[in-house]
Amino acid sequence: MGQTRRDFLKTTSAAGAGALSGALGFPMVSRAQGRKLVVWWNRGYYKEEDEAMIKIAQDFQKAKNVEVDISFTIQEDLLKKIIAAIQARRVPDVAFCFYNDWEVMPNYAWQDKLAETTDVITELKPRYNEKFVQVAYCYNNVAKKRAYYGVPIEAQIMHIHYWRDLLKEVGMADDPDKIPLKWDEYWDYWKKAQDALRKKDPAKYGKLYGIGMTESTRGSDTIYNFEMALLSFGGQLLDQDGKVIADQPKNREAIVKTLHWFADLYNSGYVPPDAINWSDGDNNANFHSKSIVMTPNPSLSIPAHHFFNAPDNYFFKMATVEWPDNPGGGKASYMVAVKTILVPKDAKAPDLGKEFIRFVLEPNRFAQYIKGANGRWFPAFNDVAKDPFFAKGQVGKGGPVDYHIPLATKLYLERNVKVFDHWKSPANSQVYAENIWGKAMARTNVDKWAADKAADEAIGRMKTIFTQWR
Repeated sequence: MGQTRRDFLKTTSAAGAGALSGALGFPMVSRAQGRKLVVWWNRGYYKEEDEAMIKIAQDFQKAKNVEVDISFTIQEDLLKKIIAAIQARRVPDVAFCFYNDWEVMPNYAWQDKLAETTDVITELKPRYNEKFVQVAYCYNNVAKKRAYYGVPIEAQIMHIHYWRDLLKEVGMADDPDKIPLKWDEYWDYWKKAQDALRKKDPAKYGKLYGIGMTESTRGSDTIYNFEMALLSFGGQLLDQDGKVIADQPKNREAIVKTLHWFADLYNSGYVPPDAINWSDGDNNANFHSKSIVMTPNPSLSIPAHHFFNAPDNYFFKMATVEWPDNPGGGKASYMVAVKTILVPKDAKAPDLGKEFIRFVLEPNRFAQYIKGANGRWFPAFNDVAKDPFFAKGQVGKGGPVDYHIPLATKLYLERNVKVFDHWKSPANSQVYAENIWGKAMARTNVDKWAADKAADEAIGRMKTIFTQWR
């Protein structure tokens, strides 16, 4: 049975802590006993990522003659830790969690609990990919203004991963350039693969499914999937100012079409029945165990896992392709989440915290850190994105062609991208925390509601939440 992302993180958290503390020694105690910096950092998926950050912290400690206390925590636990610390006013000087952009920054900027970072953003602005920087431009309801309350550093986007060798086994084209991209043909292709594999070897593939689509109330992947499909059907939930427009006729119609499409897909027999209960790691686990032919996933964590553990799979047996063209024609637009560093307002050394952030983000230093995750993240800075790694990937480290990282780079740079709307209002963070769209899918998939009824319930809940945050 495959390992889930959550299991993987817990495993690496335990094993990694021992290995890293033994080899590199953290928390680090400086010779200097003057200034001290406390850093809480999201534990990476790969030891190379964490090792790179520890090296940066060590270099900062030496260069600035300060004491650095850096700790690494898995994302679910770190989110709770940061929220509890802010509420108790016992905070670190720097906090980086993969959930900051969705659940921490909009809410605590609103409550005036975060240090303004406009000074850092202004310095970095010439380097930024402008598409990404707005994620930190949040509203402070005490100061009654918008400003920057975080420092965006890296992004993730939707990808589709599939097993080339499974397609090849039943004589289907497996080259990424041969995968049809028209909406209906695209989804039918994976259904055809399921049918062919089950027919060829019922004993081996009797429980294999063509499409690993998360449609649960538990997974944030559901949110990605819903918003990607909603964009494909031409819908929007908020306007530029953060006002709910989901109830406008055009957008309501798109929401109904989107929910109807997910329901049809789930009920078609080509999505695993338990996909309505999946957490974020379960599509990864099903892909690793080859119980699904393809899966959408909002980062390159799946191919990165194989690069580190099974490079033959990475280079020769799997590939990454685009989300299909819109049903009405035209290339897909992509939802992007941008991961962000925070400095809590109650930090004991906020200026030193900002100094550390600037140090981390110096181009060569940050490039080494982000490449440690094998392209799982894309840099928010144009100079780092120009590193040949993002254009060529891991070519020459096990195979002649990288079918993953260059494709992801193409999506970021050549497709229309849309940053998730959390920054516009903390109400939207609550919408996502409640997984309203996953619950709407449960209405159609489990309770067998019509899509329009499920859409109206979700839109009504969304409007109620936004009313409470005025």
